[in-house]
Amino acid sequence: MEIIDDPPKESGIPIDLQERYGRWKKNTKLLYDYLNTNTSKWPSLTCEFFPDLDTTTDTHRILLSSFTSSQLPDDEAIYISTISTSKHLNWASLNNFDIDTMEFKPDNSTKFPSKNMTTDIIIKFPNGDCNSATFLPQNPDVIAGASSDGSIYIFNRTKHGSRKLRQVQDSQVPYEARFDSSGNIMDDILEPNEVLSIDWNKQKEGELLSSYSNGDIKVWDIKSYTTKNPDISDTVLNFNFDAMGTNCVTWMPSHESLFAAAGESNIMSLMDTRKKDFEVNKIDMKHHSGGINACRFNVFSSMLLASADGNGHVNIWDIRQLNTEPITTFEHGSSISAIEWNPNLDTILATAGQEDGLVKIWDSSNNEPIFVHGGHMLGVNDISWNAHDPWLMCSVANDNTTHIWKPARSIVDDA
Repeated sequence: MEIIDDPPKESGIPIDLQERYGRWKKNTKLLYDYLNTNTSKWPSLTCEFFPDLDTTTDTHRILLSSFTSSQLPDDEAIYISTISTSKHLNWASLNNFDIDTMEFKPDNSTKFPSKNMTTDIIIKFPNGDCNSATFLPQNPDVIAGASSDGSIYIFNRTKHGSRKLRQVQDSQVPYEARFDSSGNIMDDILEPNEVLSIDWNKQKEGELLSSYSNGDIKVWDIKSYTTKNPDISDTVLNFNFDAMGTNCVTWMPSHESLFAAAGESNIMSLMDTRKKDFEVNKIDMKHHSGGINACRFNVFSSMLLASADGNGHVNIWDIRQLNTEPITTFEHGSSISAIEWNPNLDTILATAGQEDGLVKIWDSSNNEPIFVHGGHMLGVNDISWNAHDPWLMCSVANDNTTHIWKPARSIVDDA
């Protein structure tokens, strides 16, 4: 269990949050089965566990980014880090039991992996800030990065690095493809239209769904890429959903044509790319406030859709009855930046606090959190569940920290 030091008093972090962190730190041995905290030069706005796992060393890969808010463009990057959670080490035998501490401990000969994350590959971000990044489900070597300049940059990991760390050389083309219907980066700089969210189609390889700060929704097809013309301006579809901004779009996992969209005007709709006007059904605006920041389909039952807003409200819907009342509602307590269903446990989802710095894990069958991660001292930007370990999670925050953690089974099992 690796924990970062207390923040210096001149860090700019409010005293009450520093005190909360101190209390949290004292109780970590009771709260977690695994906890690893890392600090970086810049915060990451995005995190995502890759689907692969090296079982010989229990090594996981995580997709992250560097967000400098355009202060230092040369530091803007997407990077892939690795970490071992040490599950491959077997300590549970009487030979490893320390009677004095009443704990299982490893043999002196045990070779431990690195305590912290190791950066494996760095991909320099071509322009703007990276608001979000995600890998292609059918080929995780292909990575999309959503930029504040209005472009979506596509990278092939195999062309930007290897197991041996290296950065892309300035002489190389900085991306494999670029999606941008304006066709001119300068136009985006003068009138920024940021890409706020992106999501690959799980059923139709190569289709990328995107939403924008001006309210647009666009679908792109990577199959239109050619090496002679890596800049793609033609969209599969393009329309305006919410004039105040479309904050989130997400494909239904089990369908190639259906997706959900949520906007700053507290509207959320189920959309169908086959329909002329796209919209299938929508919610009543009264059920959200402060703008809907995130929406996600349940991995096990695509009929269930969760939404979260700027005032901390979480609603779970049956998409067949979006125009009625939500199935259940609960309160995170402050603005929510991200929401994610657990890919291994069908009723479990997590919410990330944009202001309070808390990650809360919920059982959707009740309205109380079953676990609260309080190790971040500033707002949480993104969260990701691990596909191989049911309770393992990654979270990134504005305090420049990346946490990989797993609640104590004694807590979540009793919930």
